[in-house]
Amino acid sequence: LQPRKVTVKENQGKIHEKSVMSMVRQAAESPVTPIAHGAHTPTGRRDDEPNVMDMLAKAVSLSPITVPENTGAGRGRGVVSNRGSAPSGNGRGQPPPVSVFPDSFPTAPPTAQPRAEGRRGHPSPPSDDKPMSSDVVSILKGRASHPAQPHSVSPQSAPHPADRQTGGKGHSAFPHTPSEEKPMSDNVLSILKGVSEKKAQNQKQAGTPSVPTPTIHAQAVHQHQHQHQQHHQHHGHKGHEAHHAHHGQHHQGHHGNQHGGMYQPLQHQGNHGPKWPESPATPADSALTPSTPAQRESFTPYITREEAIEGVMSGKYVRGTVAINKKYSSAICFVRNAKQWNDVDILIEGKTDRNRAFNGDVVIVEIKPEEEWKSKDKEKPTNHDAAAVTSVHIRSREEDMKLPKDQRSKLPDNRPVCRALAVLQSRNKQAEEDPLADAPKPNLSKDMLITGRIVHIWKQDHQTKHVARALGPAERKTWIRFASYDDKYPHIEVHRNDLKEFQPLLENTEGFLVYLELMREWGDKRFFPQARILKLLGAADQVEVESRAILVQNGTDYTDEFDEECMKVIPDKVPIPSEAELLKEGRRDMRLGAKHERFVCTIDPATARDLDDALSCHDLGGGHYRVSVHIADVCTFVPFGSALDQEALKRATSVYLVQKVIPMLPRKLCEEHCSLNTLGDKLAFTVEWVMDAKGNITSEWMGQTVIRNQCKLAYENAQSIIDGNFDPNSIDLAHISPSRRAWTVERIKESVKGLWKIAEHIRAARHARGALSLNQAKMYFDFEDYNSNMAPKGWHMHETAEANWLVEEFMVLANARVTEKCIEYCPEVSLARYHSPPDASRFESLIKALGEQGLKLNVGSGKALSTSLDNISKHPQIEAIRALTIRCMMLAKYCCTSESADHSLSHFALNLPLYTHFTSPIRRYADLVVHRVLKVALEIEALVKRKLREGVAEEDIVVTPDDVPSGYLLLPEADVTEIALRCNTRKEEARKASDQSIVLYYCLYLQSLYKRWEADGRTEYKERHKATLTKVQEKSFNIFVESLGLDRELFHDNGHKDQRWLGTNKKNAKQGSMCIQWEEGLFEEASVLHRWDVLVWYKKESKNLDFVCQICPPDRSELVGEVGADLA
Repeated sequence: LQPRKVTVKENQGKIHEKSVMSMVRQAAESPVTPIAHGAHTPTGRRDDEPNVMDMLAKAVSLSPITVPENTGAGRGRGVVSNRGSAPSGNGRGQPPPVSVFPDSFPTAPPTAQPRAEGRRGHPSPPSDDKPMSSDVVSILKGRASHPAQPHSVSPQSAPHPADRQTGGKGHSAFPHTPSEEKPMSDNVLSILKGVSEKKAQNQKQAGTPSVPTPTIHAQAVHQHQHQHQQHHQHHGHKGHEAHHAHHGQHHQGHHGNQHGGMYQPLQHQGNHGPKWPESPATPADSALTPSTPAQRESFTPYITREEAIEGVMSGKYVRGTVAINKKYSSAICFVRNAKQWNDVDILIEGKTDRNRAFNGDVVIVEIKPEEEWKSKDKEKPTNHDAAAVTSVHIRSREEDMKLPKDQRSKLPDNRPVCRALAVLQSRNKQAEEDPLADAPKPNLSKDMLITGRIVHIWKQDHQTKHVARALGPAERKTWIRFASYDDKYPHIEVHRNDLKEFQPLLENTEGFLVYLELMREWGDKRFFPQARILKLLGAADQVEVESRAILVQNGTDYTDEFDEECMKVIPDKVPIPSEAELLKEGRRDMRLGAKHERFVCTIDPATARDLDDALSCHDLGGGHYRVSVHIADVCTFVPFGSALDQEALKRATSVYLVQKVIPMLPRKLCEEHCSLNTLGDKLAFTVEWVMDAKGNITSEWMGQTVIRNQCKLAYENAQSIIDGNFDPNSIDLAHISPSRRAWTVERIKESVKGLWKIAEHIRAARHARGALSLNQAKMYFDFEDYNSNMAPKGWHMHETAEANWLVEEFMVLANARVTEKCIEYCPEVSLARYHSPPDASRFESLIKALGEQGLKLNVGSGKALSTSLDNISKHPQIEAIRALTIRCMMLAKYCCTSESADHSLSHFALNLPLYTHFTSPIRRYADLVVHRVLKVALEIEALVKRKLREGVAEEDIVVTPDDVPSGYLLLPEADVTEIALRCNTRKEEARKASDQSIVLYYCLYLQSLYKRWEADGRTEYKERHKATLTKVQEKSFNIFVESLGLDRELFHDNGHKDQRWLGTNKKNAKQGSMCIQWEEGLFEEASVLHRWDVLVWYKKESKNLDFVCQICPPDRSELVGEVGADLA
């Protein structure tokens, strides 16, 4: 019921009792729904159309009518409780009757509601058409016999500040003249009672909690309309909109409503767009229906920052980062602080305790009493073989200098770490000092699962921009709900006014993808966060729009274009130094004909353009070879601290989709100047060894060089050389003079065979030490035209061969050796990549499943796991087993080498004590950082060795960044750590984007076949594949489609939709298995590694590009008639 100006014809005539009865019935049935001026109401009527209560107020001078509680509760759908009143059904007592006029309205429009019985368009029950009886008139003029009573408010449901200012407890602040109380007419009572009984019956059937019928303060409506009439007499019709803005201020000033009531204009807050007035919360399980008061969920207001600091310093609270592992809708999430809490996570149960925190936010947590903690299974000790990989600990310079020389930090081969480099001071002078830096470390138990509640957001560090799609049409709704493409975020609401500039979106809300930005504030009275739309991405289901959505949702809110500020530092051509400049720089000339000539070639995918690594190999005789790894010298082209450098850090990695690449650097660099193609001389960073045929290194050199690539080989070309069936005509030698082509072909074959001979021994030795080989086959698509946006004509699985391993082994070796060089001379400010050993408990279901097949999986060490996988390499489900093994692993991460005190720097999967990324600076910012550190490390090494030759004692050598030419490239620990975190985030986002792009193009492939078959009049196209059960959860389970290399989540309750099982599957929590009922009385029990045939086809009825993966029932002989009690 809304107070609005309406037009009532003067010659309307005598009001009959039928009209009043209909009005009263409609008023009793209709939910209380404040609607913003000009917006559509839930019945489809705009606010300038006649309203039932407006007509009542126009016809008769009304006093408040209170419906007594004993007449039965209303339906409650959409009824808004008073501020300060506890919703019914929440255990806090029964709320008072609800006022329906502006002072007690929620401060903003609510979400739209579906129509209810008795609203416009639904005929009211018939009644006798006779004049209004005197008792009805007297009641409408008088006050009800059951006035609203004050309601005691619990601390959890304290009155809203606006209510406190008016002195009320959720009741109307409009003054009214006391009048004599008269009993309600039996005629009216019977109608209201009948309506409420009907509502109660509907609620009982629907399972909806009942709520009290609202109090109707009709005198306020009359007063409100009288003000409208006076205003229009004074200002005329054209002043109507202005009056509403003025009237909202009047409510705020006269009645104490801080939010301006219904007429509050939109407020803009800086760069975060409009801050919409709050609307009632809505339940999570419906995109269309607002919540009843019983469903509304109020969050606990945050404590202040000062209270948070005081609480953390006193030990009352702790600080950590929110981690939502899978979906926001999950009942649990965790708060983590690995450094402070010794890898103990705090469990946050339910959205109330999560208290509006997003994934990634830094939060303050109040730990719950110990009796509310959860018990957990005792972790089985992981018996990791300490001898399998050496753990290197790098102490601080201050700590090392206090120790005897033989006890100081050492590299894996016992070389001492040079402590000449002085401690670097942080350059970020504007950074605030962390007030919680000296907070006491909490003593958290590892024996129990500690629970807590979030009481403050210390730092909003979540993703604020999202790709989303509306969950329903915008018609008749004030707030439109959108679903983010990221499942770790809740549904998001957008005000209808925000859609006005996007006309196509208003007309077809569900047909477009939008890019929106979350508001900074999420009110504690709202169930969903609010957002504003930044732009329309385009129509859904279009490949470019969907690809753009994948990029944007995964942090790639940019294209392959760079601004002018970035481009102006790039030279027109590669600046090749003269001989004098080469000598001055210490850069070696390795072009053919020079003193240090090397025969260089590249081995890459056939379609690669950003060639950032090359190899050369020369047989020195006597069983020794000179092997060189040449990497594009990108740091020469990206000035430190420039706009291009900052943009590269922002992107952090190139993102590879099926049909295109979004590069980290401008194409002029990554495809021309820095790419080691055959079109000219190139600048490089080279790591060179002299080694025997088994890969044992006898000497090593690192430094900047000038090279020229003699041949670009595809992996297929290199493999044919290894296999002995190489065709020289398969490679492009147009840049080689005809007289030298035969010689060039022989040198190519000699180089590849030499490299493979050495790589084979290095690989065998590394795997013998415990390195894992977990490479999985990847889906590749076949196109008529690779550069077109057409659907693929087919697909195939690409597996790595010996040629891939050849390149991989030398890249791994170069990365490892560069790490050691950087740590040797820049021990605390280098960038490393570590991989922690897995938790053995993650493997329990896989170990059990293999054990039931008589197979053993030992995860005690990398070597034991590698041996186990080798022993089952012929298993028909080996691809699924590898996929499961990868999922059980920890993620490899970048870090600053100073973090070795907190965790090992070793790499579990590669079985290496130290590792980093150096070999792909065109596409990874981490490699660019390592190039800079390596350049400084080599300069420090030269300076230290010169001073030692001059007789300076090692203890007396102190080097500052100013002492070496490239010292400005070094960053302090805090900055390196920040870069590492950025690179970790972007690497994971790029991986997700690539995976999602593969799924998108597989959908396009299925869609094109569906359309082709439909045009030919054939039945629906379906593919049959093998799938393995990999995980069983409470509401869903995962299968790995082996021949596609794709993981799919299926839901237990999906039997009535895309699947063929009956009802809902049952999960056996203890055994990690589930039960499927295929026919009445016939069941199948499935656990991890259970295998099915699956049918895959295009899902034509889906709103998104998607495909169905339907499990085929097994043979009836494999089903059982009875199952255990825990499965039935």
